[in-house]
Amino acid sequence: MRVIFLNSWFGKAEKPFFDFVKKESSKTDIFCFMEVSPALYSNLSSILKKFNGLYQKGHYIKTFGVSCGQAIFLAKRVKNGKTGKVLIYRQSIRDLGFMQFAELVIGKKKLWLGSVHGKTLPGDKLDTPTRIKQSEIIINFFAGKRGLKMIGGDFNLMPDTKSIKMIEETGYRNLTRDFNIRETRNRLCWQQFPRDKRQHFADYVFVSSEIKVKKFEVPHNEISDHLPQILDFEI
Repeated sequence: MRVIFLNSWFGKAEKPFFDFVKKESSKTDIFCFMEVSPALYSNLSSILKKFNGLYQKGHYIKTFGVSCGQAIFLAKRVKNGKTGKVLIYRQSIRDLGFMQFAELVIGKKKLWLGSVHGKTLPGDKLDTPTRIKQSEIIINFFAGKRGLKMIGGDFNLMPDTKSIKMIEETGYRNLTRDFNIRETRNRLCWQQFPRDKRQHFADYVFVSSEIKVKKFEVPHNEISDHLPQILDFEI
């Protein structure tokens, strides 16, 4: 099976972004998108007609003029049970995000999927009490769930933070670390903040030990200000 996690940047890259989604749709079973406005969800739904879409609307961001939602698209053969969102930090007009989750049934097995858009501020992506609490909420949510678990997305964290290590220490494989991924950001990110120190990380995928990882890659492109995380796996 194949899953793609991607912060869509509200589709601002336009044609390269939509072309990527179209191209990958024929060989992908699950898409997890962050930063999805209602309008972008509608556009994605028109492209991914052979998928079932799950949308969670977020709060309105005045500076961007959009609602910051998230979307999961599932190939028809992937059945879903419970779905929803978990607030992993206190929302504000400048700092919005959450974890979208879905209970999936693949064959005879159950997979709990979490798609994370972590706390954006402060922009250094280092530990804060709120970010540590964010990791605790994610860990505790899945601790009570039976089945395989996969958690991915834009965590807005640097690799060596306690917030990341907490998830690793719970027993999840950090594929970003295990596969020596060098960066998950690109020029579209860095040109927005020319005076800031260049950051190479924000995005991660974690899987429980029972999931067999066949391939994990983060191809370098400019379809968003984040790079797509692509995982081929078996359960």
